[in-house]
Amino acid sequence: MLRSTILLALCAVLLGVLGAACDRSDDEERLAAQRLFRNYLIQNDRTAAADVRIEGAVDELPPNFPERESLALLGSAFTDTESSRRLIFGWQSIDEHADDLYAWYRSQLDAAPWSVVGDPRRVGVDFISFRDADNPAFRGELRIAQEGERAIVILIATEVFEGGDGA
Repeated sequence: MLRSTILLALCAVLLGVLGAACDRSDDEERLAAQRLFRNYLIQNDRTAAADVRIEGAVDELPPNFPERESLALLGSAFTDTESSRRLIFGWQSIDEHADDLYAWYRSQLDAAPWSVVGDPRRVGVDFISFRDADNPAFRGELRIAQEGERAIVILIATEVFEGGDGA
């Protein structure tokens, strides 16, 4: 629980840095933000390979993952190890409230091939944990929060490769 809270806070800070870098056209700041995010992703596993994008998404989401067209991409990244792949995506919306996004994602992830396995709502951040029935090795969690006028959606997902334990 504490690790989850710390990860969410770190993701929010990193996405803020990424968002600030996207607002500027200075390539040096964008590259610095990418390095920061990449270093965070591989800090616990020295054998991981990471791809970080501030503009544009890594093409790693399952093709049937529900995508909300009103959301603007903040950034995306993945790390690969021999046993798993970890994905992190961040989106924002100034047109929709976090409660509306939570309701939409909750309904989308409760329909085949998805299955919601937990949906705790806490003050400030709502969580939706889910699995993909078509690919049981893929599981994820959405974290949805309202930050002033912006709704922020963070996806953290893991796919365990055959024979891996996901650790």
